[in-house]
Amino acid sequence: MSEILDGTREYPLLFPMTPGSTAIGRVFEVGPDAVELKRGQLVFCDVLIRARDNPAVSIMLGIHGGGYPAAEKLMHGPWRNGTYAEFTRLPLENVFPLNEDLLTRKMGYTLSSLSFMPTCLVGLGGLTEVDVKPGEMVVIAPATGRFGGAAVAVALALGATVVAAGRNQGVLSRLEATYASTGRIRTVVLSEDTSRNTEAFKAAVGNPRGADVFVDFSPPAAEGNTLLTSAIEILRPFGRCVIMGGRPGNITVPYLPVMLKSIRIQGRFMYERREILQLIRMAESGVLRLGKAIGMSETEEFGLESAQDALEAAGELTDWGNSVVLKP
Repeated sequence: MSEILDGTREYPLLFPMTPGSTAIGRVFEVGPDAVELKRGQLVFCDVLIRARDNPAVSIMLGIHGGGYPAAEKLMHGPWRNGTYAEFTRLPLENVFPLNEDLLTRKMGYTLSSLSFMPTCLVGLGGLTEVDVKPGEMVVIAPATGRFGGAAVAVALALGATVVAAGRNQGVLSRLEATYASTGRIRTVVLSEDTSRNTEAFKAAVGNPRGADVFVDFSPPAAEGNTLLTSAIEILRPFGRCVIMGGRPGNITVPYLPVMLKSIRIQGRFMYERREILQLIRMAESGVLRLGKAIGMSETEEFGLESAQDALEAAGELTDWGNSVVLKP
């Protein structure tokens, strides 16, 4: 977020505005068309706002203004100010009730633990988009950052076997230790050598037909197409590859292998409303654990008066297992 606000990442925004991100909050007031939400209720607040008359038009409240006229109209209106405040306004359809008694009293989660649900939601959006099924082999790379690591947790919760890849051996070891009891976690340390990476992936997958799914979380700083090249090599016929990272520039893939193996390649931005409902069910049923159960070892909490310190900490604590929470 700090790179968005200082202009390093040139996201389209309209100023003045209040930044923010998806949050856990409490209802203060509801509109006249609400029939279930009540004052004081614990809720999941989604900041992916879609136009009601054209769901293809969307903005991320307090993060990204879309960058085209129809989306800018959304941000010019009531959806300018995000969640880094004591109060925020959201469309009714972006607010989802949570079972507070179950999650906090019976399951023992803190509100800070629940605030990690939005990170898991991004991975769920990609995994459901390519219809991951129990028993399938899913490769996630890189898996050592916040979103990639969360995708590992979600894929395992969906019943898949996961190959988690990245350059940080320490984080990969923690992932292995956290999920060792599942018997469905394998890791690959990535290098600069594409051929070496491909062979390491094949060895980890352990099936000559290949993996079922490859999830690409290449970050903005990534260069080249080495991960996608390896992905095409290790996917089975009719395998699926979903691109969810933030790397700029163009991508190239080997044409003939994609065609001959009938491989599906697609991008996925965020998620749909159905995935939010699914994630809440997974958390409330215990299928998807949160907090220390999935390796969240360090959570730093900041008040609104220390928002700048929170942004700086979030910029540093990017590895899986770390999180920063801003609390009013």
